[in-house]
Amino acid sequence: MEPVITTRRPPWWRTVIWVVLCAFASIMSVAFSGIDRRGESGGAVLLTLLAVAVALALPVALCWRHRAPYAITLLASAVAVVLPVGAWTALVAAGSLIGRRRGREVWWAAGAAALATAVSVFRDARGGSSATSLIKTLLAPVDSGPDVKVEVAWWVAPLFIGVGLAIAIGAGLAVRARREAAASERTASDVQRRSDQLGDQLARQRERERIGREVHDVLGHRLSLLNLHAGALEANAPAEGPLGDSARLVREGAAKSMADLRSLLAMLHEPLDAEPAEPDLSLVDLPAMIAETVDTGVPVSSSVYVDSAEQADPTLARAVYRIVQELLTNARRHAVGQQVVLEVSGGPSSGMHIDARNAYQPTGDQTGTGQGLRGIAERVELLGGQLAYGLDDGGRTFRVTVNLPWRAATD
Repeated sequence: MEPVITTRRPPWWRTVIWVVLCAFASIMSVAFSGIDRRGESGGAVLLTLLAVAVALALPVALCWRHRAPYAITLLASAVAVVLPVGAWTALVAAGSLIGRRRGREVWWAAGAAALATAVSVFRDARGGSSATSLIKTLLAPVDSGPDVKVEVAWWVAPLFIGVGLAIAIGAGLAVRARREAAASERTASDVQRRSDQLGDQLARQRERERIGREVHDVLGHRLSLLNLHAGALEANAPAEGPLGDSARLVREGAAKSMADLRSLLAMLHEPLDAEPAEPDLSLVDLPAMIAETVDTGVPVSSSVYVDSAEQADPTLARAVYRIVQELLTNARRHAVGQQVVLEVSGGPSSGMHIDARNAYQPTGDQTGTGQGLRGIAERVELLGGQLAYGLDDGGRTFRVTVNLPWRAATD
């Protein structure tokens, strides 16, 4: 299959102009052909009417020169050889064909248009006077009459043929070059955009790796020390009593933090388009995580009811788990000693709903940066959910509500 130069189709008014110009030129060719001077017989009249009708109808075929360029070029060339309508339509179709297609077949079709042009020009040059030859009309003296014999040099007809073909082929090649240049610019633009995207991804990946190294060197060291000291404190504390329980909770929390840190570091080293390497979290794990928060001394009144929790998509389960975890962390930090009321409910039919409330303490720790709520907002936005937070109950309660659409796990 020959290559096709794909470009945007030209405007319709350009086709209308070509049709009108070719129809006018074809009528002129019929008028100067002398076909109407062959007598008053019925055959001559029919031939004249046929030539006029074809001269008017053939240019309309240019409307399909982009859909069927070979057929239109060959049809117009064949008609120009049989009838004295000129090769105008064939030349326009050939130029359009050269501008849009490549291959050997293009030049075969252009050769047919060249043959039609030669036949039309020599047929016109055979006219004895300016009244029967368009070429001789153009070259005749200004004051000569229509029936005056006009002689032209032998090279005039080849010159007209060459000029016509040069214009058609040159215009087609110019259009092809312009279209190929536009296509090359689009390709270069696409390549540049992909290169910029790859460069941005590479820079982001390097930044992730740098952050991973910093987090590993700083937090990893401190969590290891915390785990070590908590273990020593637990070993030296009485087996029964609050000190031993607290030491055990600190050691377990440090160990889980280390596990979470390792999973986050693994995620930072994954490619940007890879699935997040977070630990597998399930909605079934919510009560255990809330119980851990209660063990740290935070009074939590919770209600967790999730229908088909095991069937939730891991992305949704992770988001709900992390959102609830962040809400409890914020409450522990900003509402020390205050009770937290937490409600988590949902299922396939209603989606997930999270409602967290705690007493608002204007004099509490207000040094937070708001990263927690921003992180929650990002998770909610990624899942197409809704987030609302602010003061409630006359300014006495800080409330956060989250609604997430349900997503079922795929096999």
